[in-house]
This record gives sequence, C-alpha cells and structure tokens, in this order.
Amino acid sequence: MADANTVVIVSDRQELVNQISQKLVLLRNLDKIKSCSIEEAQNMFDGFSPNVIILHCDNNNLHAINLVKKIKKQELYKNLPILLINENCSRETIIEAFDSGISDVLFMPIIDYELLIRVIWCLQKNELNLSIESRTEFLTTLGVVQADTGVYTQKYCDDFLKNEITQTRKYQQRACILLVAPDKKYPEYKNPKEFISIIKKSIRLNDSIIIKDVDQFYVYLHKTKLNGAYSVFERINNNLGIDAGANAGVVEVLEQKFDDIKEALEAALEKASENTNSLIVASDFYAGESKPTMNFEARRELLNPKNLSQEVEQSKDIPTNEAQGAFDKNSIKLFNQAYQRKLKVVISPVFKKYENILKIKRQDFAINSYTGNKSLFSVSSGDVCASMAIEYDGIEHALIRLTIMDNEQKRLFETETVDFTILDYRRMSMMLGELIDKFIIILKKKA
Repeated sequence: MADANTVVIVSDRQELVNQISQKLVLLRNLDKIKSCSIEEAQNMFDGFSPNVIILHCDNNNLHAINLVKKIKKQELYKNLPILLINENCSRETIIEAFDSGISDVLFMPIIDYELLIRVIWCLQKNELNLSIESRTEFLTTLGVVQADTGVYTQKYCDDFLKNEITQTRKYQQRACILLVAPDKKYPEYKNPKEFISIIKKSIRLNDSIIIKDVDQFYVYLHKTKLNGAYSVFERINNNLGIDAGANAGVVEVLEQKFDDIKEALEAALEKASENTNSLIVASDFYAGESKPTMNFEARRELLNPKNLSQEVEQSKDIPTNEAQGAFDKNSIKLFNQAYQRKLKVVISPVFKKYENILKIKRQDFAINSYTGNKSLFSVSSGDVCASMAIEYDGIEHALIRLTIMDNEQKRLFETETVDFTILDYRRMSMMLGELIDKFIIILKKKA
C-alpha cells in the first residue's frame, strides 16, 4: 500500500464514526481519517481524492445509494473503492448498491479484524485501479485502445486475442470468445459506439471487447464456459430491446489453432446472421485437417424442402436413418458432436431454468425433464399437462412437439422441424416460456 492513505467515513451518526475511527488506528501507513455526513459528502470531495470511502447505510437509506451513484459519475472518483456499512438494509438495497458501484459490504455489528481486512482490501484495490488507469491511458496514446470507448482497436485485434489465449492456457483457465454483430433490424443511423455500449453493459469488468470490423466485435470472456457465454448473449439482446437484435458465434478456448478459431467464428456468425437473435457454437465449423470440413452449399441444398422425402414432408416427422446416406461419416459424426454440445449449453440449461422457476412459483406442480436424443420437459397439475418434446434425427434436424392436454383432450398440439444449429438459448426460452404461460392460463380458467 501507499505510504499515506486517506479514509473518509460518511455517516449521519457520530457515535458510529467514532467507533470506526478507533478501529482504523490499528492500520499501518494510515495518514488521515476524515468524516462527514451524507449531505456534506459531495462538497467535501471537491477538495481532494480519498483512497477509500466507508459509507454507512441504515434502513434502506436512498440518500446513501444516490451518493454512490453521484460519486461514480465523476471522472475523478469513478474507480474509487466504496465500502458499504450495512445496517438493517434489504437484499434489494444491497444489490442496488453493488449495481451502483460499491466495492464491498460489511454488516453490523462491526468486528474489528473484518473491518481492517476489508479496508486493506479496498486500499489495495484503489492502487490497482490507479495502475490500470495509467496503463490504459498509455495504451490509448499508442493506439491500442480507443480513447472514447475503451475497447481494443482493430489494428491490434489479433495480437490481443493471441495474448489472451496464451494466458488462458498458461494458467489452465476456462474462457470463451464471442464474435457478435447487430442483426439486419439494427438501425443504420446508429453509431457502432452505441452497439459497443450495449455490449459493455452486458459483460463483466474483466471481460474485453475487441473491434474486428465496423460492425463486428470479439468479446473475450474470462473464466467462462459455453453456458455462461449464452447468458451474456441473452443479456446483449435484452439490452438491445425488441426493435433489434444481435447474432453471434461462440467458441470455448481449448487447444485449437488461432487461425482455426477465427475461421470457425466467422463461419458461425455467417450462419447465425441468416436469422435473428441466433448464437451458434463456432466449434461446429472447424476447417482444419483434424476436423471434418462442412460443405455449406451442400447443406443449404439438403435443407431445401424439395430435397426432403415427400413422406417426411407430409407427416411432419423427422428424417429417417436412411437420410443419413446423403452425408459422409465425418459430417454425421460432427453433427452428433454438435448436438451433444447443444444439449449441454442450450436444452439442459433452459429445462433447468424453468424447472426452478416453476418450483418456486407453485409447489403443487409435478415437473419431469430429461435430455438426450429424445428430450422432454413436462409439467402437470390435476388433469392438465403441458410438455415440450425434442427428438433428434441423428443428422441436422430436431422435431419439436408442444402439447397441452386437458383431461385427455388436446388443447394445444404444435410440431416444428428445425435445423438444430439455430436452436439457441433465447429461442428455446421463448418457446418453453410461452408454453408454460398457456398452461397456467388454462389452469386459471378451470379454477
């Protein structure tokens, strides 16, 4: 830590200020302890920049939360650590405080060693923030980082990604890379910087955005598995709103060659851009010698309904195993591997999400789910049962059946055969969510 530090205690209760001040004298290298009320705080900071602020918040005091927001809006204090002393505050207030920019929280009554540990941590974080800010300013002068957005420039895109991948592998950590772009509905009059700001709202502080092209951006997600990348992608689309969306390819960093990662991400984004709000696992599109090559033109032909058997088209059923003759063994193997990943990062998480939601909402619901080449999610109450069944054909299609039965009578029966590569987390969530909403509406009408 620095030789001299200044801690400001902000509280409307003088006895608490005295109590905290007495405990902080045990800190080494502490130069000054200052104090003020919440109302006086803003004027006090105009004269100097402290190293840490200890802010007391009692009984969901909104003035304390608003003070955090005001402090974080100022350029000089945006990285200043704030330790919140919580006294009788609700969970929602604490969450809002973290969203507003506090660094840590301490609960009353105050324990000596815990206060010291957390203040020391905040002091260390302050020094780290100042060091990061200095290095970022230096990278900006070199043209590595954009001055107005804080993202890495296109010129150093490959160099940055190679370095991050090397560090990830060195420390045997998990990481994912998204290649994301706005869809065709995104307004042309909007500046790419606005899209960057949407991405920044959707990721963590230790994640990075790198410009690939005018409207394409890499997002490097540290310590993240594929299901975490799906969550980030969902947040990006939620933050964009209903008028526009984003498409993306994603890959989990393992032992792939760098050029293979880039080519696979580009192919995945191209495929995703055929739709909207689509995220496709890029590892399905590796073109290296160790991976089978996919012929996209041939796949588009095979997806044409005219080339599917007439019997399949009429019955709305999935293709039979005989259809596998149109594919070589490597392609079939690749499709199966891709579907297994789809089960792991899309279907299973969506089933689990709604299972947890329903268990919290209604304990009298009977819920059953399993995943595999035949996957099922069902929920029932009394004589009413709703289900989503997904059946994989062993190649590239999945048949989805949505059913609601009321006393053995079908109230809803919908089937759809889809290319499973475009079956993403958002689409699955919408389909299952709408099915459950209709199920609950029927129950309410019967009540």
